[in-house]
Amino acid sequence: MTLGKYLSEAHIPVTGFYSRTKESAAWAAAFTKTAVFDGLKELITASDTLFITTPDGVIADVWDCIAAMDMDLSGYKICHFSGSLSSNVFSGIERTKACGCSIHPMYAFSDKETSWLQFQKAYLTMEGSEKAVAVMRSLFEGLGHTVYGLDSADKVKYHAAAVLASNAVVGLFYSAQQLLSECGFAEEESRKLLAPLITENVSSIVKNGCAKALTGPVERADVQTVKNHLAALQGSDEEAVYRSISKKLTALAKCRNPQRDYTALERIMDEKYSTDL
Repeated sequence: MTLGKYLSEAHIPVTGFYSRTKESAAWAAAFTKTAVFDGLKELITASDTLFITTPDGVIADVWDCIAAMDMDLSGYKICHFSGSLSSNVFSGIERTKACGCSIHPMYAFSDKETSWLQFQKAYLTMEGSEKAVAVMRSLFEGLGHTVYGLDSADKVKYHAAAVLASNAVVGLFYSAQQLLSECGFAEEESRKLLAPLITENVSSIVKNGCAKALTGPVERADVQTVKNHLAALQGSDEEAVYRSISKKLTALAKCRNPQRDYTALERIMDEKYSTDL
């Protein structure tokens, strides 16, 4: 419905919605001022392009239902918006004479009623049949989006990158909050303390790149401080996270400071904590 609202507000014709639950389709149709359809076949008949915006786990099932209708889909564009699935999920699409592609907006949408307002900011990736991609690229570039092509074989790795840059950051922030909670800080206080760190780091990464944005004890090869951190985190989930991230940061720091010796730091990152550190 985010996409439907965005397109309808941009004066792109949207036929309407069908869902397994009538209430869901009715809400989306009302939200976008479009039609609600009682059956999938009726929606297909009234359209020339189908956007499947279901959870990843049912995209193949929806497509199988469409393909099983044995309709003439010549010229139809069938698109899904999964970040991790490729257009290969449209098994046997050639037999239906339709063409398919996957489209993914690289953006974190969290509110179904307001997310459409942020959709304009999203960069998009596409892969699939040449014809479907060409049509969809023209549509979204016409709305001001930057569109990147993607190889189908790279779709899962691409999505993993998106998860690391988005969801994983939430996990790291939550871990930091938990540590501050153990130090006596309330949740709101910890958010305020940590907010400048994360916002300034993101700003610096976007502006200057990761290597130039890197600061802290790993970048300085401050072995003793890192040892102290590992001692304080010993046996916790945060210790494993700290070690894993610090190994990656050490590799980055070596690129930034090739003259600096990180041998001792690399060694302790691969060791289990002991009193000899």
